Amino acid sequence: EKLDKKINRIEIGAKAISNIYEDLTFVSLNNQIISNNEKLYFSQILNQRVDFFKSIASSKKIEFILDIKDDIFIVCDVKKLSKLIDNILSNAIKYNKFQGFIKVTLKDKILIIEDSGKGMSKDNLSNLFTRYKRFDKSVGGFGIGLNIVSMIAKEYGFKIDVISKVNVGTRIKIKWQ
Repeated sequence: EKLDKKINRIEIGAKAISNIYEDLTFVSLNNQIISNNEKLYFSQILNQRVDFFKSIASSKKIEFILDIKDDIFIVCDVKKLSKLIDNILSNAIKYNKFQGFIKVTLKDKILIIEDSGKGMSKDNLSNLFTRYKRFDKSVGGFGIGLNIVSMIAKEYGFKIDVISKVNVGTRIKIKWQ
């Protein structure tokens, strides 16, 4: 049991370092990575990304509630789509409460990721996608994740809608054509 806990901590640390490296590379290249757009099975990619984050979420006993329609496709770059999902899920875990939840909904042309976390004030929402802007320095991060989400959304014409209430949680809705 002790060994399992140690292995789980190593896995969480390795995933965190990998995500930070990918984010910093994305930002340092100023999103000049050539997109390899193709028809993607969004439902499958989303389930894979949730599975990737389950071990990290389990350290805070966060439950995933999934409502993922099975036949959703999108034309996009797989790395950019994964990066967009990863940054939203990472924040949903990072700013969530112990024994909270993350609800992930995917239906026709809409992705919603909702958490039971700290939430944000209306003032903070206006600067949410500003690079290097951080509202809570009690947890790690560089303030680049949601800026990356914003850059990818602009590239693909996704519309992002964020609703957040302090001490209740945050809901991020992404719509596309």
